[in-house]
This record gives sequence, structure tokens and C-alpha cells, in this order.
Amino acid sequence: MRFLFQLHSVLSLSWRLFALTVGAKYRKSFLGYFWMVAPALLITAGVTLANRAGIINPGATVLPYPLFVLVGTLMWQVFVESFEVPHQAFEGARSYLTRVNFQREAIILAQLYEALVTAGVRFLVVVVAVTALYGPSLGAIAWVAVCFVGVVLLGLGIGALLMPFTLLFSDLQNTIKLVLSYGLFLTPAMYQPQSGSLFDALIRWNPISPLMTSAREAAAELAFTHPQALGVVLVASVLATLMGVVFIRATAPIVIERMLLGGR
Repeated sequence: MRFLFQLHSVLSLSWRLFALTVGAKYRKSFLGYFWMVAPALLITAGVTLANRAGIINPGATVLPYPLFVLVGTLMWQVFVESFEVPHQAFEGARSYLTRVNFQREAIILAQLYEALVTAGVRFLVVVVAVTALYGPSLGAIAWVAVCFVGVVLLGLGIGALLMPFTLLFSDLQNTIKLVLSYGLFLTPAMYQPQSGSLFDALIRWNPISPLMTSAREAAAELAFTHPQALGVVLVASVLATLMGVVFIRATAPIVIERMLLGGR
């Protein structure tokens, strides 16, 4: 009974926090939700022009190249935002986190809701583009959705496991931000690995690669080339998220104490 009461309290508070922040955030912008997909559209346009000019050779792609890049770039954005959910939740609540006693999970859920909204918008962009090109296919859309959910869980799980350290050590947070800024180039977002070089190996072993590749193959209604890798990453993403939640609950008092003492 106590668990159900705490769950209701967390869900209620997280929804109120989300409703207060997300509406105001996008009402301040004239273009609003367009900014959720604008970076991916600009990157897609630029990379496509580079490809046509012969500057980039992406190799054989299962989708038309602009759509190939769009899917990969949108999925990377979803990963980055999901990764940042735990850190941004605690950092954004720093002013009252040490002064008000409430369920700490609420602020993470509120931040997660916003990440899910942006992920949903990006997923709809992919669905519209794929449907316009290949026609409606519930099976293809369902598998693309599974891959997007996997990206959210992968980012959230890794971010949750690192959150106590990124809050306490600013150098680590700055390093991670730098890696995430350029990490897109270490994924198959813009090109398909073809050779056995070290660079191609890094791309293939990137945990987000099976999700990107499988989403494109599903969109093109092709059989998965690496179904085992997709299954492993999906299971690992779920486990990482569960472990991250437990880890945050265990370390939150220590992190908040350091905040109270003025440390990172």
C-alpha cells in the first residue's frame, strides 16, 4: 500500500513539473516544436550535398541517402537527449533539491517525459518520410518504433549510471559533452561501414549501431542483417536502465549532500 502511495505521488508530481516546463519552453519559440528536428534536417541537407559533390562516399545504403542520414541523425539526437535526462534533471533542480523533501524520482520522470515528447516527434518525422516513400506498413513502423525505444533506454541507462559522477566532477561532464557533440561521426548515421579498418570497427561496435541499422532495414522492409546484435542491445538497454534507476536511488543522498556542502 505504501509503495502504491509513493508511486502515485511520484507520478503526480512529475507530471505537474513536466506540464509547467514543457509548455512554457516551446511557447517562447516562434517555431516551437520545429526545433526538435531542425538540426537533423540541416545536417541531412548538408551531408546530402556533400555526397552529391563526391566529398562523402557512404557506401551502399538500404534507403535513399537523404532518408538514410535523416533516420541516423534523428536517432542520435534521441540518444543524446535521453543520456542527458538524469543529469539535467538533478542539475535543473539544484536550487530546491537540497531544500525541499520530495521523491527524487519525480524530477527524472519529468525530464524523461520531455525527452519522450521530442523522441515521439522525431519518430513521427521518420514515419511520415518512410510512408511517403514506401507506403504504409504497420510491421515496418512497429520495428522502427522498437528501435527508437531501444535508443531511449540505452541513453537513459548509460546516463543514469554516470549521473552521480557527472554531477560531482565537472571535468567528466565536460568531457562527455564533447564526446556527444562529435560522437555522431562514430556511428553509421552518415555512412555504412564497408572495410575492415579500425574506424569501421569502432562504428560496428558502437552499441547504437545495431539500432540505427535495424531501424533503416525495417523502414525498407528488409530482413535484419544482425538480429542477434539487435536483441543483445535491446536487452542490455533495459538492464542498464533498471540498474541506473537502482544506482540513482542509492547514490542520491550522497549527491545531494555534496550539493548542500557546495561541491559538484
